[in-house]
Amino acid sequence: MLAFITFVGFLTKLFFFNAVMGWLEDLFGQTPITKLMYSSIKDLFSAFIGDKKKMFSQPVMVMLFKEAGIRKLGFVTKENLSSLGLTDLVAVYFPHSYNFSGNLYLVPRENITPMPQLHGADAMKFIVSGGVTEI
Repeated sequence: MLAFITFVGFLTKLFFFNAVMGWLEDLFGQTPITKLMYSSIKDLFSAFIGDKKKMFSQPVMVMLFKEAGIRKLGFVTKENLSSLGLTDLVAVYFPHSYNFSGNLYLVPRENITPMPQLHGADAMKFIVSGGVTEI
């Protein structure tokens, strides 16, 4: 019975799920407002669980206010911003604590300290937990 249910689930996912998801993607891709929202959310989720997962593998510490010594942990998402005409800036994503959202800052390279000793997943857990999680 378990093998039969698993086989039926596999066939359903193989044929039905892909067809429905393809249809929904086409539908969302044709509507102007939903196209923008859907593609943004899809890219964000794929950054966490898809092929773009490597985007959050480069944790950095950014000096926000030098005088006060305030720093923030984030992830470099784009090193080269020359397509925007910004050659001395780097795109850094800062996730919010206890929330599935964040901010993107363009910061000077000299304000970024790479943290190669910190694994990307550990950095994300630390940030999202508000610094409560042990790393």
